[in-house]
Amino acid sequence: MAVEDSLPAWHLNGRALAARCREAVSNTRAAIDTLLKGPPDSAPAFARLQAVERANTRFQNAITTARTLMLLSPDSAVRDSSTACDKLVSSYTAEAAADARLYALARRAWSEISAGPGTSSGAQADRQLVKLYIETGRKAGAALDSATRKTVVRLFQHHADLERDFNLTLAADSTQVRIPLSDTVGLDPQFRSQLRREGDSLAVPVNESTFFPFLKHESDREARQRFAWAYLNRGGASNVARLDTALAVRDTISHLLGFSNWAAYQLSTKMAKSPERVLDLLERLKPLLRHKAAAELSRLRPLAGKDGITGNLELWDYFYYLERLRNRRYALDENLVRQYFPVDHVVPAVMDLYSRLLGVRFREVTPAGAWAPGVRQFTVAEAGSAAPLGRLYLDLFPRPNKYDHFADFDLLPTFRQADGSRQLPWTAIVGNWPLAAPGHPALLTHGDVLIFFHEFGHAMATVLNQSPYFTTSAYLQDFVEAPSQMLENWMWQPAILRRVSHHVTTGAPLPLPLIRRMLALKHLDDGNKWGLQVFLALYDMRLHSASPPPEPTAAWFALWPSVMPMPYPRDTRPEASISHFMAGYEAGYYGYLWSKVYAQDMFTRFEKAGVLDPRTGRAYRDDILAPAGTEEPDTLVRRFLGRPLRTDAFYRELGLNPLRIKTRS
Repeated sequence: MAVEDSLPAWHLNGRALAARCREAVSNTRAAIDTLLKGPPDSAPAFARLQAVERANTRFQNAITTARTLMLLSPDSAVRDSSTACDKLVSSYTAEAAADARLYALARRAWSEISAGPGTSSGAQADRQLVKLYIETGRKAGAALDSATRKTVVRLFQHHADLERDFNLTLAADSTQVRIPLSDTVGLDPQFRSQLRREGDSLAVPVNESTFFPFLKHESDREARQRFAWAYLNRGGASNVARLDTALAVRDTISHLLGFSNWAAYQLSTKMAKSPERVLDLLERLKPLLRHKAAAELSRLRPLAGKDGITGNLELWDYFYYLERLRNRRYALDENLVRQYFPVDHVVPAVMDLYSRLLGVRFREVTPAGAWAPGVRQFTVAEAGSAAPLGRLYLDLFPRPNKYDHFADFDLLPTFRQADGSRQLPWTAIVGNWPLAAPGHPALLTHGDVLIFFHEFGHAMATVLNQSPYFTTSAYLQDFVEAPSQMLENWMWQPAILRRVSHHVTTGAPLPLPLIRRMLALKHLDDGNKWGLQVFLALYDMRLHSASPPPEPTAAWFALWPSVMPMPYPRDTRPEASISHFMAGYEAGYYGYLWSKVYAQDMFTRFEKAGVLDPRTGRAYRDDILAPAGTEEPDTLVRRFLGRPLRTDAFYRELGLNPLRIKTRS
């Protein structure tokens, strides 16, 4: 093995990274081709499929991080090589998934293992492995005739190019608005200190990390409007065109594969199974959440009226007056709360909570030796034995050309090796927290802390996954958010909030009267918050359930008034910057609501036992996290709860009466 083969991809220059990627594709193609040659009965089919899985896992080892660096590396040459690597890998995987020989092998393997007893957890993982290869092959076109299969592969390759270019355009977006100094005095000092002065103005970057800090606190309405308009036009006409083309490509693929539309194609292997089941949930929620949203807007209008706003509240008004409502009527000042969440306390406090809950511990590795300055590395180990479990990276602050949201990135897969040991996973929480003001610590909002706790849940799901195979390590997409959504509940428990808070000057935890005000306002804007989730899920389904698909911008503005009571800014292209629709979540956005049903029901066990009860934490780790994708989510949840799923906790969390919903069918 060459020295470069053992280095993490971020230690390679652009040329070496490209060479590693090309070699990985070449070696994997040759290895799998060798395994698929020969007569069908030359060896047991399942054993040959396991050998294919090992080859695919070696491939993932080589290319996962190499592909990710296009969204993380500060080095433009590395980003360019990573982008080329992603294109090469996407092209190859589209071909490999559609290989008719592999599909036939998986079907023979299914016949073999179906004849066995199949009662152990290992047998279940084996069955799931074969099932996933069959499903992947069928959805990639492996069961089609040769000519049609080649057409489908070309379409998938084109589709991957469109999605990649869409997200790279967003990552490279450097839109700014200039705001006169006199109009920025109300902004948070930490946020204001990061803005570049240009004469008598400040340049405000327009991105995910600046959206709430600006719109919540900017008092000048015209400035808010200019910022919101710029934000809602990120990605521009080029990304709208990419989405529009991708919709047409998806529609063509779905018909070639025998489905009526892309939604039916995607949901055929999800928990929901059909668009009709998704639409049933969304349509039941829509009128009730719209009613709540309208009531919430009515509470803001008197505050806006005092500033001379007599017409409709616009999007650029909503967050500003919602913050004033919290501050003036309920005496909850976001800037006061921030004083209790300095980054240097929040990170170790969150780690301590996860240590107590899941029986793990964290040790920082210095120097981190990561892909950019400021990234931190931690070893995750068993609390008792100190046996290593994996590696965690934290990349939490913005920089140019970096991924613009908050997410957990898998960098190295985990699986059981031939000798029975595990390859330990690497994972990274990537975010865009506000930078510290010069000479001051970085301070977080409660919302910032909640999102971090959520993403930390994803990271722990990666580290504690015990699936024997890489292919069975992922949950179904409409369950994947459930574990982390469940963990968001921790950030609303008074005792937990006191643990994770630490006043930047006095060191005191959040006082109970302040916590009580925070809890009282938890559901202040549920109608608009969850109504937006219903809208995005319905919009996603509308794009992917019609044939031919509708024009994206027109579809947005046609649907919005039926779901949300607040008008939407015209002359904007909001869909051009929603990466979910171009990153694997197409016809899958409903999963956030679908997962929430499971999340809130799982939390009921912790409510009864205590949110830091170690036995319940261990059961959650063993029943939900360890099996990962080896079993169906309903099976995992039933085992953890000792009963079938219930929906009561979900409706209670949204402040809705399930009896009222049932009568609307």
